[in-house]
Amino acid sequence: MEDQLVLIEKKGRIAYVILNRPDKLNALSRELFQAFDKALDELEKDQDISVLIIKGNGRAFSVGYDVGKYREPSVTEDRDYLEECTRRWLRLWEYPKPVIAQVQGFALAGGTQMLACCDIVITDKKAQFGFPSLPLGGGFVGIYWGWHVGPQRAKMLDLTAGSRISGEKAVQYGFAAECFDADCLEEETLKIARGIAKTPADVLKLKKMAHNRIMDLQGFRTGLMYGPEQDAIIHTAEGIKLMYRKINELGLKGTIEWFNSQEV
Repeated sequence: MEDQLVLIEKKGRIAYVILNRPDKLNALSRELFQAFDKALDELEKDQDISVLIIKGNGRAFSVGYDVGKYREPSVTEDRDYLEECTRRWLRLWEYPKPVIAQVQGFALAGGTQMLACCDIVITDKKAQFGFPSLPLGGGFVGIYWGWHVGPQRAKMLDLTAGSRISGEKAVQYGFAAECFDADCLEEETLKIARGIAKTPADVLKLKKMAHNRIMDLQGFRTGLMYGPEQDAIIHTAEGIKLMYRKINELGLKGTIEWFNSQEV
């Protein structure tokens, strides 16, 4: 079980999809993505499952994309990978079954893209939602937030590297639906999922499509698909290249310390 990057557990008509890379705070690697896609494929075909709950194993939901040694890709390679990620999140958005995210610990950067494409987010009051600790791109993560929290709050958070809000504030902002104390988060999330699962699966699919169509008419899908091009262009900026040189030189932690020490 420990070597499986994504686990599936079933409770009646509810299926848990569990990100299982706790030693890396469920950072999103290519291998984890492959396992995630496989789990979605399996559960989409399972007629006995009506609702999915995504959660993270360990101390975090997910801290976002895995950042290691940086190899500068071509603009086309960069854009293509970012579009692959975007299409994965859109697949979650249009998944034929309601998807609930259960958030504890940290939900950062790319992890918040996943949340923004789930149907409902239920969180621990003290969970931390936010953006990368370094300005490593732009126009990719932040645009997901704007649909839920509005443009001013999205800009305030996105333009400030390392910005964080609590689970309670995520509910106030509209990024999450409900928050609970950590000791009852699982129980309360399951209660919500079971309430939804009482509705026939074909009705759930159609109701979800109806809600999503309104956001699609407002430009949700089109807006997200601009993200890969925008981020790939920003990655060519000298400021971004400096950040990655520092990561290769100092490591991620050292670069964060260097960045935070800068006077303005």
